[in-house]
Amino acid sequence: MKRIGSLLLLSIISLVFLTGCFRTSADDLFSLPAVSAEYLRLQAHINMILGGGAEFAPPTRGPNRQAVQLHDLNGDGVKEVIAFFSSIDDGTLKIYIFERVDDDYVVADVIEGVGTEFESIRYVDMDGDGVKELVIGWQIVPALRYMSIFSITGFHHQLLVSGEAFSELAVYDITQDGTDDVVVFMLPTQDVAGTAKIFSMMPDGEIVSQESRLSVGVESVSRILTGQLIDGVPALFVESEGRFETGSMVTDIFAQRDGSFTNISLNSDTFISDYTVRHRMNSSEVNRDGILKTPALRRLIAQSETEYYAIDWYAYSSDGSRTRMLTTYHNNFDEWFLILPFDWREKVSVRRDDSTPGERTIIFSYFETPDGSHHDFLKVIKLSGAGAAERAERDNRELIMVDRTAVFAFELLAPANSFGITFDEDIVRDNFRLIYSDWLTGHR
Repeated sequence: MKRIGSLLLLSIISLVFLTGCFRTSADDLFSLPAVSAEYLRLQAHINMILGGGAEFAPPTRGPNRQAVQLHDLNGDGVKEVIAFFSSIDDGTLKIYIFERVDDDYVVADVIEGVGTEFESIRYVDMDGDGVKELVIGWQIVPALRYMSIFSITGFHHQLLVSGEAFSELAVYDITQDGTDDVVVFMLPTQDVAGTAKIFSMMPDGEIVSQESRLSVGVESVSRILTGQLIDGVPALFVESEGRFETGSMVTDIFAQRDGSFTNISLNSDTFISDYTVRHRMNSSEVNRDGILKTPALRRLIAQSETEYYAIDWYAYSSDGSRTRMLTTYHNNFDEWFLILPFDWREKVSVRRDDSTPGERTIIFSYFETPDGSHHDFLKVIKLSGAGAAERAERDNRELIMVDRTAVFAFELLAPANSFGITFDEDIVRDNFRLIYSDWLTGHR
Protein backbone atom coordinates (compact mmCIF):
# COMPACT_ATOMS: atom_id res chain seq x y z
CA MET A 1 0.00 0.00 0.00
CA LYS A 2 2.83 2.40 0.75
CA ARG A 3 4.22 1.74 -2.70
CA ILE A 4 0.86 2.68 -4.25
CA GLY A 5 0.81 5.90 -2.23
CA SER A 6 4.31 6.82 -3.32
CA LEU A 7 3.56 6.20 -6.99
CA LEU A 8 0.38 8.27 -6.83
CA LEU A 9 2.10 11.19 -5.16
CA LEU A 10 4.89 11.12 -7.73
CA SER A 11 2.29 11.86 -10.40
CA ILE A 12 1.59 15.32 -8.95
CA ILE A 13 5.19 16.42 -8.45
CA SER A 14 5.60 17.89 -11.91
CA LEU A 15 2.30 19.73 -11.63
CA VAL A 16 2.79 21.44 -8.30
CA PHE A 17 6.09 21.00 -6.57
CA LEU A 18 8.44 21.48 -9.53
CA THR A 19 7.56 25.00 -10.65
CA GLY A 20 9.53 27.98 -11.86
CA CYS A 21 12.03 28.66 -14.64
CA PHE A 22 15.21 26.64 -15.03
CA ARG A 23 18.06 25.99 -17.43
CA THR A 24 19.04 22.56 -18.66
CA SER A 25 22.20 21.01 -19.97
CA ALA A 26 22.59 17.77 -21.93
CA ASP A 27 23.37 15.95 -18.69
CA ASP A 28 20.30 17.44 -16.95
CA LEU A 29 18.00 15.90 -19.55
CA PHE A 30 18.97 12.43 -18.34
CA SER A 31 18.77 13.16 -14.58
CA LEU A 32 15.73 12.75 -12.35
CA PRO A 33 14.08 15.96 -11.07
CA ALA A 34 14.85 16.96 -7.53
CA VAL A 35 12.05 16.28 -5.07
CA SER A 36 11.11 19.22 -2.85
CA ALA A 37 11.35 18.93 0.92
CA GLU A 38 7.68 19.88 1.24
CA TYR A 39 6.73 16.99 -1.01
CA LEU A 40 8.76 14.50 1.02
CA ARG A 41 7.07 15.63 4.24
CA LEU A 42 3.63 15.42 2.63
CA GLN A 43 4.41 11.95 1.36
CA ALA A 44 5.48 10.92 4.85
CA HIS A 45 2.20 12.18 6.33
CA ILE A 46 0.13 10.31 3.75
CA ASN A 47 2.17 7.15 4.13
CA MET A 48 1.45 7.26 7.87
CA ILE A 49 -2.29 7.34 7.14
CA LEU A 50 -1.96 4.46 4.68
CA GLY A 51 0.16 2.51 7.13
CA GLY A 52 -2.48 2.99 9.83
CA GLY A 53 -5.05 0.88 8.05
CA ALA A 54 -6.40 3.17 5.31
CA GLU A 55 -6.43 2.99 1.54
CA PHE A 56 -6.97 5.60 -1.13
CA ALA A 57 -10.63 6.15 -2.07
CA PRO A 58 -10.80 8.64 -4.97
CA PRO A 59 -14.23 9.98 -6.04
CA THR A 60 -15.71 7.91 -8.84
CA ARG A 61 -17.74 10.60 -10.65
CA GLY A 62 -17.73 14.33 -11.26
CA PRO A 63 -14.92 16.65 -12.36
CA ASN A 64 -12.46 15.87 -9.52
CA ARG A 65 -11.51 12.19 -9.41
CA GLN A 66 -7.96 12.10 -8.06
CA ALA A 67 -7.16 10.50 -4.70
CA VAL A 68 -4.96 13.51 -3.88
CA GLN A 69 -6.21 16.90 -5.06
CA LEU A 70 -4.87 20.44 -4.89
CA HIS A 71 -7.19 23.42 -4.40
CA ASP A 72 -6.98 26.85 -2.81
CA LEU A 73 -9.82 26.46 -0.36
CA ASN A 74 -9.55 29.72 1.58
CA GLY A 75 -8.58 32.15 -1.18
CA ASP A 76 -5.11 33.00 0.15
CA GLY A 77 -3.33 31.96 -3.07
CA VAL A 78 -1.81 28.81 -1.55
CA LYS A 79 -3.23 25.44 -2.55
CA GLU A 80 -4.25 23.01 0.13
CA VAL A 81 -3.93 19.25 -0.35
CA ILE A 82 -7.15 17.24 -0.12
CA ALA A 83 -6.74 13.47 0.14
CA PHE A 84 -9.44 10.77 0.13
CA PHE A 85 -9.23 7.57 2.18
CA SER A 86 -11.29 4.60 3.27
CA SER A 87 -10.67 2.62 6.42
CA ILE A 88 -9.80 -0.99 5.61
CA ASP A 89 -11.37 -2.22 8.88
CA ASP A 90 -14.79 -0.55 8.94
CA GLY A 91 -15.08 1.23 5.57
CA THR A 92 -15.31 4.70 7.11
CA LEU A 93 -14.66 7.36 4.49
CA LYS A 94 -12.35 10.25 5.40
CA ILE A 95 -11.21 13.43 3.69
CA TYR A 96 -7.95 14.84 5.01
CA ILE A 97 -7.22 18.51 4.38
CA PHE A 98 -3.51 19.37 4.60
CA GLU A 99 -2.53 23.00 5.11
CA ARG A 100 0.90 24.26 4.13
CA VAL A 101 2.73 25.73 7.12
CA ASP A 102 6.21 27.08 6.38
CA ASP A 103 8.00 24.18 4.65
CA ASP A 104 5.67 21.47 5.87
CA TYR A 105 2.10 20.22 5.46
CA VAL A 106 -0.04 19.62 8.53
CA VAL A 107 -3.48 18.06 8.91
CA ALA A 108 -5.83 21.03 9.19
CA ASP A 109 -9.14 19.17 9.19
CA VAL A 110 -10.68 15.72 8.71
CA ILE A 111 -14.20 15.12 7.41
CA GLU A 112 -15.70 11.67 8.04
CA GLY A 113 -18.69 9.92 6.54
CA VAL A 114 -20.15 6.52 5.78
CA GLY A 115 -20.73 4.79 2.48
CA THR A 116 -19.12 2.45 0.02
CA GLU A 117 -17.17 5.21 -1.76
CA PHE A 118 -16.94 8.91 -2.49
CA GLU A 119 -19.31 9.58 -5.38
CA SER A 120 -17.97 13.09 -6.13
CA ILE A 121 -16.59 16.31 -4.70
CA ARG A 122 -16.98 19.87 -5.93
CA TYR A 123 -15.35 22.99 -4.55
CA VAL A 124 -17.91 25.81 -4.68
CA ASP A 125 -17.83 29.35 -3.31
CA MET A 126 -21.55 29.62 -2.67
CA ASP A 127 -21.59 33.03 -0.98
CA GLY A 128 -18.74 34.90 -2.68
CA ASP A 129 -16.55 35.23 0.43
CA GLY A 130 -13.54 33.60 -1.24
CA VAL A 131 -13.76 30.43 0.86
CA LYS A 132 -14.88 27.26 -0.92
CA GLU A 133 -17.68 25.09 0.37
CA LEU A 134 -17.23 21.34 -0.11
CA VAL A 135 -20.11 19.62 -1.92
CA ILE A 136 -19.64 15.90 -1.32
CA GLY A 137 -21.53 12.98 -2.82
CA TRP A 138 -21.50 9.78 -0.77
CA GLN A 139 -22.30 6.46 -2.45
CA ILE A 140 -24.23 4.47 0.14
CA VAL A 141 -25.26 1.47 -1.98
CA PRO A 142 -25.20 1.16 -5.80
CA ALA A 143 -28.63 2.77 -6.18
CA LEU A 144 -28.43 5.31 -3.35
CA ARG A 145 -26.39 8.51 -3.07
CA TYR A 146 -26.46 11.30 -0.52
CA MET A 147 -25.15 14.84 -0.84
CA SER A 148 -23.63 16.94 1.95
CA ILE A 149 -22.41 20.53 1.93
CA PHE A 150 -19.69 21.62 4.37
CA SER A 151 -18.24 25.02 5.10
CA ILE A 152 -14.60 24.96 6.15
CA THR A 153 -13.96 28.50 7.39
CA GLY A 154 -10.77 28.47 9.45
CA PHE A 155 -10.33 24.79 8.51
CA HIS A 156 -13.07 23.78 10.91
CA HIS A 157 -15.77 22.06 8.91
CA GLN A 158 -19.42 22.76 9.62
CA LEU A 159 -22.22 20.68 8.14
CA LEU A 160 -24.66 22.89 6.21
CA VAL A 161 -26.69 20.29 4.30
CA SER A 162 -26.90 16.65 5.32
CA GLY A 163 -28.35 13.48 3.86
CA GLU A 164 -29.90 14.87 0.69
CA ALA A 165 -30.66 11.90 -1.56
CA PHE A 166 -29.91 12.47 -5.24
CA SER A 167 -29.41 10.79 -8.59
CA GLU A 168 -27.48 13.56 -10.38
CA LEU A 169 -25.87 16.81 -9.28
CA ALA A 170 -24.97 20.08 -11.00
CA VAL A 171 -23.34 23.38 -10.00
CA TYR A 172 -24.45 26.58 -11.75
CA ASP A 173 -25.45 30.17 -10.98
CA ILE A 174 -29.18 29.79 -11.59
CA THR A 175 -30.14 32.62 -9.24
CA GLN A 176 -27.94 35.15 -11.13
CA ASP A 177 -26.35 36.55 -7.97
CA GLY A 178 -22.77 35.95 -9.09
CA THR A 179 -22.24 32.83 -6.98
CA ASP A 180 -22.85 29.19 -7.85
CA ASP A 181 -25.85 27.21 -6.66
CA VAL A 182 -26.02 23.45 -6.12
CA VAL A 183 -28.82 21.55 -7.85
CA VAL A 184 -29.63 17.91 -7.16
CA PHE A 185 -31.96 15.75 -9.22
CA MET A 186 -33.88 12.83 -7.80
CA LEU A 187 -35.48 10.26 -10.09
CA PRO A 188 -39.10 9.31 -9.41
CA THR A 189 -40.11 6.34 -7.31
CA GLN A 190 -43.36 4.46 -7.39
CA ASP A 191 -44.93 6.96 -5.00
CA VAL A 192 -42.97 10.20 -5.50
CA ALA A 193 -42.43 12.33 -8.62
CA GLY A 194 -38.93 13.12 -9.85
CA THR A 195 -37.61 16.42 -8.55
CA ALA A 196 -34.94 19.06 -8.99
CA LYS A 197 -33.86 20.88 -5.84
CA ILE A 198 -31.66 23.97 -5.70
CA PHE A 199 -29.50 25.00 -2.74
CA SER A 200 -28.31 28.60 -2.48
CA MET A 201 -26.35 30.39 0.22
CA MET A 202 -27.41 33.76 1.59
CA PRO A 203 -24.83 36.43 2.52
CA ASP A 204 -25.24 35.50 6.20
CA GLY A 205 -24.31 31.88 5.44
CA GLU A 206 -27.83 30.46 5.62
CA ILE A 207 -28.65 27.75 3.09
CA VAL A 208 -32.06 28.04 1.40
CA SER A 209 -33.61 25.55 -0.99
CA GLN A 210 -36.38 25.42 -3.60
CA GLU A 211 -37.85 22.46 -5.43
CA SER A 212 -39.38 21.85 -8.85
CA ARG A 213 -40.60 18.80 -10.79
CA LEU A 214 -39.09 16.64 -13.48
CA SER A 215 -41.35 15.39 -16.26
CA VAL A 216 -43.57 12.46 -15.40
CA GLY A 217 -42.18 9.36 -17.12
CA VAL A 218 -38.48 10.13 -16.63
CA GLU A 219 -36.47 6.99 -15.89
CA SER A 220 -32.85 8.16 -16.08
CA VAL A 221 -30.96 11.42 -16.56
CA SER A 222 -28.57 11.15 -19.51
CA ARG A 223 -26.87 14.54 -19.30
CA ILE A 224 -27.16 18.05 -17.86
CA LEU A 225 -26.32 21.13 -19.92
CA THR A 226 -25.88 24.73 -18.81
CA GLY A 227 -26.72 27.63 -21.07
CA GLN A 228 -28.83 30.69 -21.68
CA LEU A 229 -32.41 31.32 -22.72
CA ILE A 230 -33.46 33.85 -25.36
CA ASP A 231 -33.82 36.60 -22.74
CA GLY A 232 -30.34 35.96 -21.34
CA VAL A 233 -31.51 34.04 -18.26
CA PRO A 234 -29.21 31.13 -17.27
CA ALA A 235 -30.84 27.71 -17.31
CA LEU A 236 -30.18 24.02 -16.77
CA PHE A 237 -31.23 21.70 -19.58
CA VAL A 238 -31.80 18.23 -18.13
CA GLU A 239 -31.96 15.53 -20.81
CA SER A 240 -33.63 12.34 -19.63
CA GLU A 241 -34.66 8.97 -20.99
CA GLY A 242 -38.12 7.64 -20.32
CA ARG A 243 -41.41 6.44 -21.72
CA PHE A 244 -43.56 9.02 -23.45
CA GLU A 245 -46.27 8.79 -26.09
CA THR A 246 -44.24 10.55 -28.78
CA GLY A 247 -40.67 9.53 -27.94
CA SER A 248 -38.16 8.21 -25.46
CA MET A 249 -36.32 11.42 -24.54
CA VAL A 250 -37.33 14.69 -22.89
CA THR A 251 -35.58 17.91 -21.90
CA ASP A 252 -36.69 19.69 -18.74
CA ILE A 253 -35.51 23.31 -18.63
CA PHE A 254 -34.98 24.85 -15.18
CA ALA A 255 -34.52 28.57 -14.58
CA GLN A 256 -35.33 31.29 -12.09
CA ARG A 257 -38.70 32.90 -12.81
CA ASP A 258 -40.27 35.55 -10.58
CA GLY A 259 -37.91 34.57 -7.79
CA SER A 260 -38.78 30.87 -7.97
CA PHE A 261 -36.82 27.89 -9.27
CA THR A 262 -39.08 26.63 -12.06
CA ASN A 263 -39.29 23.97 -14.76
CA ILE A 264 -40.25 26.48 -17.45
CA SER A 265 -40.85 23.82 -20.12
CA LEU A 266 -43.30 21.75 -18.04
CA ASN A 267 -46.93 21.51 -19.16
CA SER A 268 -48.99 22.14 -16.02
CA ASP A 269 -51.75 19.84 -17.26
CA THR A 270 -49.72 16.77 -18.27
CA PHE A 271 -46.69 17.40 -15.99
CA ILE A 272 -44.47 16.61 -18.98
CA SER A 273 -42.30 18.97 -21.02
CA ASP A 274 -44.39 17.99 -24.04
CA TYR A 275 -42.71 20.15 -26.65
CA THR A 276 -39.27 18.67 -25.96
CA VAL A 277 -40.27 15.00 -26.14
CA ARG A 278 -38.65 13.24 -29.10
CA HIS A 279 -36.58 10.22 -30.03
CA ARG A 280 -32.86 10.22 -29.31
CA MET A 281 -31.45 13.63 -30.26
CA ASN A 282 -29.46 16.06 -28.13
CA SER A 283 -30.09 19.71 -27.41
CA SER A 284 -27.31 21.95 -28.66
CA GLU A 285 -26.01 25.45 -29.16
CA VAL A 286 -26.06 24.41 -32.80
CA ASN A 287 -25.25 27.76 -34.44
CA ARG A 288 -22.89 28.99 -31.71
CA ASP A 289 -24.96 32.02 -30.68
CA GLY A 290 -24.80 31.30 -26.94
CA ILE A 291 -28.40 30.09 -26.69
CA LEU A 292 -29.15 26.41 -26.07
CA LYS A 293 -31.89 24.95 -28.24
CA THR A 294 -34.03 21.83 -28.19
CA PRO A 295 -34.56 19.88 -31.43
CA ALA A 296 -37.73 18.63 -33.09
CA LEU A 297 -37.69 16.28 -36.09
CA ARG A 298 -39.75 17.12 -39.14
CA ARG A 299 -40.10 14.67 -42.02
CA LEU A 300 -39.18 16.08 -45.41
CA ILE A 301 -41.18 15.52 -48.58
CA ALA A 302 -40.27 12.06 -49.87
CA GLN A 303 -38.87 11.24 -53.30
CA SER A 304 -38.62 7.55 -52.45
CA GLU A 305 -39.40 5.09 -49.66
CA THR A 306 -36.35 6.35 -47.75
CA GLU A 307 -37.30 8.92 -45.14
CA TYR A 308 -35.29 12.11 -44.62
CA TYR A 309 -35.72 14.69 -41.89
CA ALA A 310 -35.07 18.32 -41.15
CA ILE A 311 -34.52 19.47 -37.56
CA ASP A 312 -36.30 22.54 -36.22
CA TRP A 313 -34.37 24.07 -33.31
CA TYR A 314 -36.35 25.89 -30.61
CA ALA A 315 -35.14 28.30 -27.94
CA TYR A 316 -37.06 29.18 -24.79
CA SER A 317 -37.69 32.35 -22.84
CA SER A 318 -37.94 32.34 -19.06
CA ASP A 319 -41.73 32.74 -19.31
CA GLY A 320 -41.89 29.30 -20.96
CA SER A 321 -42.61 30.47 -24.50
CA ARG A 322 -40.56 28.97 -27.31
CA THR A 323 -39.36 30.30 -30.66
CA ARG A 324 -38.10 28.40 -33.71
CA MET A 325 -34.61 29.80 -34.21
CA LEU A 326 -33.35 27.80 -37.18
CA THR A 327 -33.81 24.64 -39.23
CA THR A 328 -31.06 22.25 -40.27
CA TYR A 329 -30.55 19.18 -42.40
CA HIS A 330 -28.10 16.80 -40.73
CA ASN A 331 -26.17 14.26 -42.79
CA ASN A 332 -24.77 12.23 -39.92
CA PHE A 333 -23.18 9.57 -42.10
CA ASP A 334 -21.02 12.14 -43.92
CA GLU A 335 -20.63 14.34 -40.82
CA TRP A 336 -21.98 17.65 -42.09
CA PHE A 337 -25.12 19.71 -41.76
CA LEU A 338 -26.68 22.67 -43.54
CA ILE A 339 -28.68 25.49 -41.97
CA LEU A 340 -31.78 25.77 -44.16
CA PRO A 341 -33.43 29.10 -45.02
CA PHE A 342 -36.88 29.32 -43.44
CA ASP A 343 -38.59 29.60 -46.82
CA TRP A 344 -37.48 26.05 -47.70
CA ARG A 345 -40.02 24.70 -45.21
CA GLU A 346 -42.59 22.37 -46.83
CA LYS A 347 -41.07 23.10 -50.25
CA VAL A 348 -37.84 21.05 -50.33
CA SER A 349 -37.11 17.35 -50.60
CA VAL A 350 -33.83 15.43 -50.28
CA ARG A 351 -32.32 12.31 -51.81
CA ARG A 352 -28.92 10.60 -51.79
CA ASP A 353 -26.74 9.69 -54.77
CA ASP A 354 -23.63 7.56 -54.14
CA SER A 355 -23.25 6.27 -57.68
CA THR A 356 -19.86 7.95 -58.31
CA PRO A 357 -16.93 6.21 -56.55
CA GLY A 358 -15.28 8.44 -53.94
CA GLU A 359 -18.24 10.82 -53.84
CA ARG A 360 -21.23 10.88 -51.48
CA THR A 361 -23.88 13.36 -52.63
CA ILE A 362 -27.04 14.83 -51.15
CA ILE A 363 -29.37 16.49 -53.67
CA PHE A 364 -31.87 19.15 -52.58
CA SER A 365 -34.95 19.57 -54.77
CA TYR A 366 -37.83 22.01 -54.95
CA PHE A 367 -41.20 20.29 -54.63
CA GLU A 368 -43.76 21.81 -56.95
CA THR A 369 -47.43 21.64 -56.15
CA PRO A 370 -49.98 20.59 -57.31
CA ASP A 371 -48.31 18.27 -59.84
CA GLY A 372 -45.84 16.85 -57.29
CA SER A 373 -42.73 17.17 -59.47
CA HIS A 374 -39.24 17.68 -58.02
CA HIS A 375 -36.72 20.17 -59.43
CA ASP A 376 -33.08 19.70 -58.36
CA PHE A 377 -31.33 22.91 -57.36
CA LEU A 378 -28.39 21.98 -55.08
CA LYS A 379 -25.83 19.20 -54.58
CA VAL A 380 -23.64 18.93 -51.49
CA ILE A 381 -20.80 16.46 -51.98
CA LYS A 382 -18.28 14.74 -49.72
CA LEU A 383 -15.26 13.63 -51.75
CA SER A 384 -12.51 11.27 -50.70
CA GLY A 385 -9.64 9.36 -52.27
CA ALA A 386 -7.07 10.41 -54.86
CA GLY A 387 -7.58 13.84 -56.43
CA ALA A 388 -10.48 14.78 -54.14
CA ALA A 389 -9.47 18.44 -53.96
CA GLU A 390 -9.18 18.71 -57.73
CA ARG A 391 -12.53 16.97 -58.27
CA ALA A 392 -14.14 19.39 -55.80
CA GLU A 393 -13.58 22.28 -58.20
CA ARG A 394 -14.30 20.46 -61.46
CA ASP A 395 -17.05 21.67 -63.80
CA ASN A 396 -19.57 23.82 -61.88
CA ARG A 397 -18.56 22.71 -58.40
CA GLU A 398 -17.41 25.07 -55.65
CA LEU A 399 -15.04 24.02 -52.85
CA ILE A 400 -16.47 24.51 -49.34
CA MET A 401 -13.95 22.98 -46.98
CA VAL A 402 -10.99 20.62 -46.75
CA ASP A 403 -11.10 18.38 -43.69
CA ARG A 404 -8.46 15.94 -42.47
CA THR A 405 -9.89 12.97 -44.36
CA ALA A 406 -12.32 14.47 -46.86
CA VAL A 407 -13.14 17.40 -49.08
CA PHE A 408 -16.57 19.07 -49.22
CA ALA A 409 -18.02 20.85 -52.25
CA PHE A 410 -21.35 22.00 -53.64
CA GLU A 411 -22.94 22.66 -57.01
CA LEU A 412 -25.92 24.83 -57.88
CA LEU A 413 -28.18 23.00 -60.32
CA ALA A 414 -30.45 25.97 -61.03
CA PRO A 415 -30.02 29.76 -61.14
CA ALA A 416 -29.84 31.39 -57.70
CA ASN A 417 -33.19 31.99 -55.99
CA SER A 418 -35.13 29.95 -58.53
CA PHE A 419 -38.62 28.65 -57.70
CA GLY A 420 -39.18 31.51 -55.26
CA ILE A 421 -36.90 30.07 -52.56
CA THR A 422 -33.71 31.60 -51.20
CA PHE A 423 -30.41 30.03 -52.23
CA ASP A 424 -27.14 31.14 -53.75
CA GLU A 425 -23.44 30.36 -53.44
CA ASP A 426 -22.90 32.57 -50.38
CA ILE A 427 -25.84 31.06 -48.49
CA VAL A 428 -24.60 27.53 -49.08
CA ARG A 429 -21.05 28.37 -48.12
CA ASP A 430 -22.04 30.37 -45.00
CA ASN A 431 -24.58 27.80 -43.77
CA PHE A 432 -22.46 24.65 -44.15
CA ARG A 433 -21.08 23.14 -40.91
CA LEU A 434 -19.31 19.99 -39.79
CA ILE A 435 -21.09 17.84 -37.22
CA TYR A 436 -19.70 17.44 -33.73
CA SER A 437 -20.15 14.03 -32.14
CA ASP A 438 -22.58 15.21 -29.43
CA TRP A 439 -24.98 16.50 -32.10
CA LEU A 440 -25.57 13.12 -33.74
CA THR A 441 -29.27 12.36 -33.90
CA GLY A 442 -29.45 8.78 -35.14
CA HIS A 443 -31.60 9.85 -38.09
CA ARG A 444 -30.77 10.10 -41.78
